Amino acid sequence: MQVKSRIMFHVLLNRFHAKAQLKFLKALPAKTAKELGEIKVDADDASPLLLQPTSLIEKIHYSWFIPSFEKLPKAILPSVLASLPHRHAIGLSKRTGYAISEKVPSQPVKTFLINTLYTHFGRKEILPLLFLPTTSLSVLLTLAKEELIKVINFLGLYDLAGGIRKILDQKTVKNIYAALSVDQQRFLRSCLNYKEKFTLPPLGLDQWNGDPKKLDQLLHKRGMLRLGRALSGHHPDFAWHVVHILDAGRGEALLKYCQKEATPDVSEVFTNQTIKVINYINKKS
Repeated sequence: MQVKSRIMFHVLLNRFHAKAQLKFLKALPAKTAKELGEIKVDADDASPLLLQPTSLIEKIHYSWFIPSFEKLPKAILPSVLASLPHRHAIGLSKRTGYAISEKVPSQPVKTFLINTLYTHFGRKEILPLLFLPTTSLSVLLTLAKEELIKVINFLGLYDLAGGIRKILDQKTVKNIYAALSVDQQRFLRSCLNYKEKFTLPPLGLDQWNGDPKKLDQLLHKRGMLRLGRALSGHHPDFAWHVVHILDAGRGEALLKYCQKEATPDVSEVFTNQTIKVINYINKKS
């Protein structure tokens, strides 16, 4: 029994037979009942499953759709753009050079065009956000692209703290702090008192030339590693949704760090660090 079928079964039970679910499960073959029991769904609204492409596209960065968009017949591309959320339409228009149709399609046509684009995208079995298991990192799904990038960059400060402890030249340390925002400086100071339980490869500060952009790149890459390890072991669709908040380039890089199974202790540490970063950023906001 496919995951989506199991979810739909639970949704319908929740909606129409909430008080008699056990009777239905007992009447099913043992294998089917076991499969249904392995998944927990509290929702009683099936519309996100039925209108999946329309609801999913909202949270996916437009850059992921460029290859699929360019495979569609050229004649319908302006209408496809007019059917998409505004930021998606603007982004795709700028990247592909196609103008957005001034004539807005009717809702049924919009739905059809979005479904057509999503079919070429080729991810039919991804679960809607509403049906994903709740985890300590579920807050990531509420973030916009810029917010998620900020979380990633702050995670890299844990590596920067480890590198600073080994730098004797105070001028270099001052240059590092000068390259950071005030909030990054404050969070970095808190990281200096943190003792990591394991050792990661050096950040590469010995090769840093003092360029703030280069430091940002170092922090971003290492933050990607930490977030990827934090996402490891979670439901694969959960990681998929987080990855697709980012643009395709960053998302594919993050995906490389996500592993099917969590690494004992390591994933838990990186998860706690991610939560700490999010709480710190939210507090400052």
